Amino acid sequence: MTSAPVEMDSPLWRFSLAVYRGAGVQEECLDVQERFGIDVNLLMLCAYVGAIEGAVMSASDVADALDATGAWHADVVRVLRQARRSLKPLAEAGNLAQFAGTLRLKVKAAELEAEQIEQAMMWAWLRAHAGKWRRREPRQALVANVFALLVRCGATGAQADPLRVLPQFCAAALATNARPRATGTGT
Repeated sequence: MTSAPVEMDSPLWRFSLAVYRGAGVQEECLDVQERFGIDVNLLMLCAYVGAIEGAVMSASDVADALDATGAWHADVVRVLRQARRSLKPLAEAGNLAQFAGTLRLKVKAAELEAEQIEQAMMWAWLRAHAGKWRRREPRQALVANVFALLVRCGATGAQADPLRVLPQFCAAALATNARPRATGTGT
């Protein structure tokens, strides 16, 4: 049995890049990452499935997607992120600033590549699971999926309301909805 080819430049990756460039999106994503430990790539997956595919993921789907990429995220992406953060003060002052700064840029590039690999893993997961999801209007599906992720990560009450916690993110994700569905599973 042959496995599907890895798509590094998947529609999910292109969607994520477009959404992340939106005004205020980066700050909102980093806020929920810090407050709830949310994997921003998983947030992007949930948004893509809702906004582009118009599909609703269950809480178990969110947990399954997390399981599919969790080890990579924890063992590679987070480690690179921590290394980059640790290098920041060293790159700003002192005898090693120039060298630490150069190394920090290399680690930052490796972190971005690791996130792209994580999204390729998510894209493969999405392709294998997308046909089973129920369809809804994209805004409703986006809110349902992001809500499921926020709750999975411990948010409660108003903190679990995507339109309240991530308004710019949700708007940017829905703004990409004009693109055709890429998995071929949409209605």
